[in-house]
Amino acid sequence: MQPFPPLQEPQRVLRRIERLGWLVLGGSTLAAALFSASLALGLGLGGLLALGNFRCMDLYFARVFHRGASARVRWWHHALYAARFLGLMAAVTGAIVWLKASAVGVAAGLSVPLLAISLYGAAAALRGKPASAGI
Repeated sequence: MQPFPPLQEPQRVLRRIERLGWLVLGGSTLAAALFSASLALGLGLGGLLALGNFRCMDLYFARVFHRGASARVRWWHHALYAARFLGLMAAVTGAIVWLKASAVGVAAGLSVPLLAISLYGAAAALRGKPASAGI
């Protein structure tokens, strides 16, 4: 097994997982629209929030774990990370309270990145290679 350049292979894996998440979100939102508009709205909003959060976490952890003088983590990086979490909680509350989105739909939408990670790992296992190659 040859070594990967720093951050190149993990970034590629994370992009694939994110792309798979968007496909899962699109398909599940369309399927939910057949049952209820509120469920589809909740699923779509929850998935949008979760995949946006997944991308922000990717950028944050790349910054934290990247070596180099320019990648030094400052206190405000952690403050932004905490603010992102508080913003996510406020957005979920707003989607349920003001937009009247289904709470079950929002919760299901928030689990889209977990489903995408699981599907990516299962597909890698079926191909006979480790899902975390290079991570």
